[in-house]
Amino acid sequence: MINRIKLEMLSRRNQAIVRTRDGGYSLEIGGRSVHSLYSPEKEAARLIEDILPLEKERTLVIVLGAGLGYHLELLEQNGFTNIIVIERDPEIYGIFKDIYEFGFVPGIIAPDDPVEKLDSYFTALQIEQFRHIKTLVLRGGYDQESYARFENRIERLLKVRLGDFATRLKFEENWFINILRNINHLDKSARVGELTAKHLGAPIVIVSAGPSLKDSVPMLREIRDYVFMIAVDTALLVLYEAGIAPDLVYTLDSQVHNLGDFLMIPRDYMANIGLVYDLVANSALPEFFPGKLIAANTAHLDYDSDGKPFLQKNELVHWMENIGDIAFGDIETGGSVATSAFHFAFLAGAAPILITGQDLAYSYYASHCSSTPHFYRIGRMNNRLVPIMSTFLKVMKSREVFLAPGTNGKVYTDFLLNNYKGWFEESAKSILKNYPGFPLINATANGVIIDGFLRVEQGELIKQLKKGGKVNKSDFLKPLNLIDGKSIGKILKGLEGLKEFVTGLACGESIFETVRTSDFGFLNRYLMREKVIFERYGNFEKFHIERKLYRLIKNLEGIFHAAE
Repeated sequence: MINRIKLEMLSRRNQAIVRTRDGGYSLEIGGRSVHSLYSPEKEAARLIEDILPLEKERTLVIVLGAGLGYHLELLEQNGFTNIIVIERDPEIYGIFKDIYEFGFVPGIIAPDDPVEKLDSYFTALQIEQFRHIKTLVLRGGYDQESYARFENRIERLLKVRLGDFATRLKFEENWFINILRNINHLDKSARVGELTAKHLGAPIVIVSAGPSLKDSVPMLREIRDYVFMIAVDTALLVLYEAGIAPDLVYTLDSQVHNLGDFLMIPRDYMANIGLVYDLVANSALPEFFPGKLIAANTAHLDYDSDGKPFLQKNELVHWMENIGDIAFGDIETGGSVATSAFHFAFLAGAAPILITGQDLAYSYYASHCSSTPHFYRIGRMNNRLVPIMSTFLKVMKSREVFLAPGTNGKVYTDFLLNNYKGWFEESAKSILKNYPGFPLINATANGVIIDGFLRVEQGELIKQLKKGGKVNKSDFLKPLNLIDGKSIGKILKGLEGLKEFVTGLACGESIFETVRTSDFGFLNRYLMREKVIFERYGNFEKFHIERKLYRLIKNLEGIFHAAE
């Protein structure tokens, strides 16, 4: 609330605080009035009138401009407590801080705070729980230049986090089941944490499947012996057809079509390649793959209340690690397999890290390189009346593409690709802040410009890498130890308790609370979609919950049978 006694006392010695016609106070800063000079309280009431009918507990209000706090006071009086206040003017903020006393703890972005502080607030608030997210702009105190970075950051955070939430709603069930099924492959797998602990100190190139990968194949053939090469799963077929064998292939796709990335490749070619598979990956792939297996766990970067970054891992995997006394190794992801491969390369001590085929754009009006399985899938949609270019243009149109600065002029991209670009740029910023001069090289032949990555012409890059000499690959994968059978046994023992709990679980409206207060709280992630629908709309989807519980029990029985 506004402490009006303090405000009046402060007005006697601060000429920026001026009287209004109705006897209140406004601010005159830099020749402009922050509040109405007639009635600032009526102005505040008009500002928030569209928000008042909304659910208070499920509404997030982002306020651009604190002023003297009239609008904030009205929000408080009407029961709104999920509020982030951003004030960029030091003079306004100094006055506001002196005279406003919150009855709760809001999110405050002060003039000296970095834009990244927004991330910690969005993490703590769990924005997916809100039905409404509203932005209030105090026009008298608003300056576009000062607020632009914060508005852009808010827009990106909302899109990314709500997009992540939608992805989890769609795939959480598959992820959960795949993690369980992949337990049967742990006895023939190493941990990615053991591999990243090697600190190679040698170049790693990450080969992605962007349209311009075909232009980088000659370079990759030249540098093959001078780098450790990691291919994303969709790029492996392109490398096979070019006669290039990477050292590792990285996969994290949970869907069954991901197997198509490998089915057209001879097994003897893959036998000498290591597969880093995320625990959520389709379990048929490590069953099929003939090379060395390395199990990894995806963790998402979040920020605590102090703005410090931390990795948040899958709850089921966290439970498995605790009861199995094991750490698989956490790999950060920005939503794509290439982002995971990049973080893996950094943890493994690569220097430099090179990326190629990372167009993040529709170079040549295509989404993927020719010869990728994805390109072949698109090809099936063609006929003599609909050429492949028309199909790709149709795909682009459906994704609402836009032009962005590229390495060879402007190039078309879309929101999802631009989000991946943002992840790479944020990662580069973080690395360069902590390790100034760290060599990050973008050797992609075409595509968007990625800030923080040095562009090096491919011919020059070949010369530089060859000067460093060939890398010793003999010790890269051979000494890896398989996961200890004792740890696997402990995990299986824990799953017996999970099966007993699920078998006795009553399918009623109290199920989510029963799960939450049990030793298996992570099970609510498996029931995430049904839980959200029940909490938001009061609709209890008994049929879907019974189906999921049945599927879970049968998969647990299958795990125990395979382990016998």
